[in-house]
Amino acid sequence: MCEFANLPSAASPKLRSLPLLTEVNITLLNLAFAILHFVLAPTGLEPVAAALVAGNLFGIVLPYLGVICLIVHFIVGPIMGPEVYQSVVLDHKLHWTFGLFVANIIVAVFDSSHRKVEGSDYRGYESKLAKYALKFWISLYTYIEMDVEPWCKDARLDPNRQFIFACHPHGIHCFPLGLFHNKGSPFDERFPGICGNISGLAATVVFKLPGVREFFLSLPYIDASRPVAEKALKAERNLFVCTGSGEESLLTTQGEDILVLSRRKGFIRLAMAYGCAVVPVFGLGNNDLFVTYPYFSGFRMWLQKKLHVSIPLFRGRFFTPLPFRTKIKVVIGEPLVMPKPKVRGKRPDEKDVEKFLQIYIERVKELHKNHGNGRKLTIR
Repeated sequence: MCEFANLPSAASPKLRSLPLLTEVNITLLNLAFAILHFVLAPTGLEPVAAALVAGNLFGIVLPYLGVICLIVHFIVGPIMGPEVYQSVVLDHKLHWTFGLFVANIIVAVFDSSHRKVEGSDYRGYESKLAKYALKFWISLYTYIEMDVEPWCKDARLDPNRQFIFACHPHGIHCFPLGLFHNKGSPFDERFPGICGNISGLAATVVFKLPGVREFFLSLPYIDASRPVAEKALKAERNLFVCTGSGEESLLTTQGEDILVLSRRKGFIRLAMAYGCAVVPVFGLGNNDLFVTYPYFSGFRMWLQKKLHVSIPLFRGRFFTPLPFRTKIKVVIGEPLVMPKPKVRGKRPDEKDVEKFLQIYIERVKELHKNHGNGRKLTIR
């Protein structure tokens, strides 16, 4: 069973600075999840609620709007008085809503916080409110159990080395990525010293969607562009990334694992340029959390390749975004050690990149064969 233990009690000493509106939004999200924790934890429904929110990640704005409505109705209203509240707030609620929407869009378009590497750590320890919100999210892993299984019994990852963790498959959502977010996770318990000095790479588009961007900025994610990833490696940080990205998400199929990998050279190129070891991470069962549908697949794939927007058609239990209750075995493969570069950061020869990509693909196939219990694996 996946449990989080020994969570840090102190805040990170230096977190990346964010715009005021973004900080407020993160606080409101934490308040929403903290309320859900206090209300649902005694009923035993908290894990289900956390899984439902995670399954509908791009609808995370709903708890945010809900807590704003609660604050306005139960705090602002009584302070203003019924007549003033009616004339100032209720009679102009559409104007207030539109103004809030425009302000968030402006911040999302022009803010570059996702390109900041320094201080891009987990923000769940900085206040009591954030810690209660963290308890809500931790409950998710009693609904979706995840076991960390290393390549061998005495496996060890040297925290003084630099790693790039390549995660497969993407699925609708890559739930195993959550094991890298914070200290105290099952991955951190098994391989101490990695979490806390690690950044996740996420597509630029997720940092441009109000609500979603705040969620990712509260976690150790940065922009997936090459300059930002290089900045993180120069700062001696580890990286984790779901290499198949949105294209792989569109190929999610229950009962099998389809990887978009044969042309994905970027993470190998980065590893070779900076002398990092690449660690394959395979979430066996991640593709089984949702039922997917192939309708308009050609158009949706075109949209993904041209605009980098992925729209998977899926459902969970009861035709909702609630994932099916499936156990995920997260297999950590043996690191693929790269040769030390003569000049750190210099772009490697493409023939060497292709060579090590093929070696990596064979490692992934072997890992899947040894732990996949006969699941079908397709690499594109």
